[in-house]
Amino acid sequence: MRFLKIALFLFLLIYAGASNSFATDESIKGTYRAILQHEENGYYQNATITLSSVNTGDGNLKISASVRLLFGDVNTNEFLTYEYPDCPMNILTRQISMKDSNSGISLIGYLKDGAFSGDWYSPSVGRVGSFLAKKTGALPVPEGKQLVRSVTGHYIGKITNTNPNSNLPETVTISLVTTQDPNQVGTNILVSGNLRLYFGELGSTEYVETKFSGTDFNFYSRFLTAKTTAYGLTLKGVIGLDGLFKGDVFADGLGRVGTVEAQSQ
Repeated sequence: MRFLKIALFLFLLIYAGASNSFATDESIKGTYRAILQHEENGYYQNATITLSSVNTGDGNLKISASVRLLFGDVNTNEFLTYEYPDCPMNILTRQISMKDSNSGISLIGYLKDGAFSGDWYSPSVGRVGSFLAKKTGALPVPEGKQLVRSVTGHYIGKITNTNPNSNLPETVTISLVTTQDPNQVGTNILVSGNLRLYFGELGSTEYVETKFSGTDFNFYSRFLTAKTTAYGLTLKGVIGLDGLFKGDVFADGLGRVGTVEAQSQ
């Protein structure tokens, strides 16, 4: 009797394993965790890709998609969203093309074994790099590579005057906040914030503060241009993956007056 029970248990175990071997995730729709490569700059970016499908009733399947690029880890609230109402799929190869004239990026990839992989593109730089997306499981950054960093933050640093007609305060703080323009979905992130110039030590009450009225941020090159509402100052530089903003300071009527370095805290 004991032998029969063991034999029955082994039979059921083998049968279950054989049955599950044919079970694969063939469904298209779902939310995929993704990681995108910036090939030229050598860093990576988290993203989510949501695919939706509907049968049109005439034998065709319509696929739509939403892509969210994340600036930081998977829990960041700094992101860009791109919408693709119609994503053609090649039924033979399962290639899906995600393109839309209103979106700043496009993705072309293949579905296989529950994964979606391919290349992504930008109208301004062409092919940016490759991407990999899966419905389940984490997608770690390759060893030795960096993840794109959030722009939002409080930066502390200094201005070094290089123009004999300039004597700007040297201790500065820069506060940056990012949002997405609701009227231009997926085009770029909008950066706002303020510049504080200290005449005394950091944290003293001797300072002047002005907001940024005109900013432009290129998330491919991470180059930031920020013009103040008062004093006619413009900061131009790159926010590195280490959180260091480094660039030049310009003043209306004088041109370049100094350099700026500020580290995100």
